[in-house]
Amino acid sequence: MQTQYRLGIDAGGTFTDFILADREGHVRIFKALSTPKDPTLAIINGLKLIEEDTGIGATEIVSNADLCINGTTVGLNALITHRGAKTGLIATAGHEDSIEIRLGHKEDGYRYDPDYPPAIMLVPRYLRRGVRERVISTGAVHTPLNEDDVRAACRHFLAEGVQSVAISFVWSVLHPAVSQHMV
Repeated sequence: MQTQYRLGIDAGGTFTDFILADREGHVRIFKALSTPKDPTLAIINGLKLIEEDTGIGATEIVSNADLCINGTTVGLNALITHRGAKTGLIATAGHEDSIEIRLGHKEDGYRYDPDYPPAIMLVPRYLRRGVRERVISTGAVHTPLNEDDVRAACRHFLAEGVQSVAISFVWSVLHPAVSQHMV
């Protein structure tokens, strides 16, 4: 049996948008008010709008879809406006500042302009912690993860009121134990 639909959902701060495409190439766009305290309500409301307009229920659409994508601009907006959760970063020791250093930390055309202001970092320096570990470019472990370093970073984050933790280990995505879970 061939699937009939593709459904895309984008939860934004004000509206949650829906795109429904069918096998014949018909595309319909729907919009429901977002419900920030419970984003699933906006999805339920949008699926009801689709059913009212098309007569096709959510169960039928989802069970006959070969692709359902649920994205959000809420997270992107939080990054852009720096209004997300207080975040800590655990990184390979020696690489805690790699994101900040990137390309001289300037936008294209301003790399060598000392008067151009640097970008605001998503994680301030005092919330970045290096841990001893290292995976090399072949995916092999060069230095095993030092769990005491991780515990120390977690204690620091708890003391600082960190709500979210990002992890950035050099070449870790090439380690077989990690890469097998990325498919």
